Amino acid sequence: MKRIMKITLSITFLLISALGMANEMDLRIISEKESKTLLFKYDNSTTDAELRFIDVEGNVIFTESLEDNAEYTKKFNLSTLASGIYFLQVEDAIKETAFTITVDDTNVAIRNKSEKNKPVFREKEGMVFLNLLNLDKEEVAMTIYDGNNRTVSKEIVENRTIVEKAFNFTNAHKGHYTIKVKKGNATYYESIAID
Repeated sequence: MKRIMKITLSITFLLISALGMANEMDLRIISEKESKTLLFKYDNSTTDAELRFIDVEGNVIFTESLEDNAEYTKKFNLSTLASGIYFLQVEDAIKETAFTITVDDTNVAIRNKSEKNKPVFREKEGMVFLNLLNLDKEEVAMTIYDGNNRTVSKEIVENRTIVEKAFNFTNAHKGHYTIKVKKGNATYYESIAID
């Protein structure tokens, strides 16, 4: 039975990964130095996404929801911004992408691009399946809390590229549960309602 569950989880993860790769987001930022503008292009063929432009203190300067199956282009005029570091972030169901942008008196520069894979949760018949691509093989801590914030279960996984876990809620008491997944500095939550 455990072998069948592992095979099922592996196939599910591969299908989700293939879907993500087949619908890879096209995210480009082009710096026009003379005019201090950024051109953001996003070909969103996977899922809904959220776009945020944030300053170094965490203040959101601009935010917009991006619908799936849509091309999106946005031109940012940064000439009125103070010199400093800013972040352009795009977050969808499976990935977070962030660009580090520096603005000074004369130009705009794109310094860094980082991507983080998010855990993928799937519910089916009282089971919750978790898949997480962990290329850095960071420690992953998974904790389940009940509606009263009591720890129901906790597991730590180390040195794995692919983290797969099946949580069985078929015999759980009715109520709300939260699955917390901590990987490095990132923490993700999934809420589950058992009726």
